Amino acid sequence: MSRVINRGANMRRHEVDFGDDEISVYLHSASETVGLANDASHEYRPEGRHRIALMNILRHIFSETIAELAKNARVL
Repeated sequence: MSRVINRGANMRRHEVDFGDDEISVYLHSASETVGLANDASHEYRPEGRHRIALMNILRHIFSETIAELAKNARVL
């Protein structure tokens, strides 16, 4: 089960539950930000019922987080 939970500038919680649907993750990198898009849109789903989550993260925060995850990852 996949879900995205984030908080907006007003600190309100926003949640997208993808359930067991297959999702696609797209990454776009710009000079100052990294954009992530999680998409579970299906051609059979009615318009307006597509489940998508868009996130923009400052590039240096994204890089620090990925570096920390890589450092703590265990090799099997």
